[in-house]
Amino acid sequence: MLANPNPKIHQLNVSYCLNPWCSQPENARTNRVCNTCGTKLILKERYRAIAFLSAGGMGRNFLAVDEDTPSKKRCAIKQFSPDPSISGNSSAFEKAIELFNREASTLESLGDKCPQIPRLFAYFEQEKRLYLVQEYIDGETLLDELTRWGTYDESQIRQLLADLLPVLKFIHDRGVIHRDIKPANLMRRSHLSGDRSTHLVLIDFGLARELASPDRLTATGAPLGTPAYMAPEQWWNHGVGPQADQYAL
Repeated sequence: MLANPNPKIHQLNVSYCLNPWCSQPENARTNRVCNTCGTKLILKERYRAIAFLSAGGMGRNFLAVDEDTPSKKRCAIKQFSPDPSISGNSSAFEKAIELFNREASTLESLGDKCPQIPRLFAYFEQEKRLYLVQEYIDGETLLDELTRWGTYDESQIRQLLADLLPVLKFIHDRGVIHRDIKPANLMRRSHLSGDRSTHLVLIDFGLARELASPDRLTATGAPLGTPAYMAPEQWWNHGVGPQADQYAL
């Protein structure tokens, strides 16, 4: 996940505070703690957030640098930070933690084996909050492309399928269902990222599950996924399998 076209995020002279309630999160690069709220700025004495990227129902995403690498290699931090509607409901909160843990495990098992899935670099708890650090995909989402250029023609659709069907086969062969295939979760690497491949990358495994595990609803009874892309059996929670990802695609 994990890109933002704003050129400001490529600057390395900022340390961004990860406290969700900090009123002034931007700090000087040399700061070890936030000037405003006193929160520790370096995760695991290694990962320094430099910009906010996005937020969802269960987490916030940041562009970061790995201070332990000579080039200050870019990476992405995902912070477990669920909405109040989730954190205030014990059953929903328990489910959210389960999904976050599962996302880290899924990235660890798949990311190193497929260049079209982000790699996991670290997973840990700091100051009573969960984090995962993963590969930063420098590019834009399929949703961004469609917004900019409009509807795909037949040849572009064929290329899209040629890019993504092997990725779905890869994860399904390893017993994983993504459950949230949509344009916002597909990214194309930038030509300036140093990677010559323009194949789409499948991101955000936050709702992924193993085929062998039970498929439970949220505590509110709502199905997990994005309604506009859900297969009927996913909406009704009736034995979701690989075909649900194919339907979404």
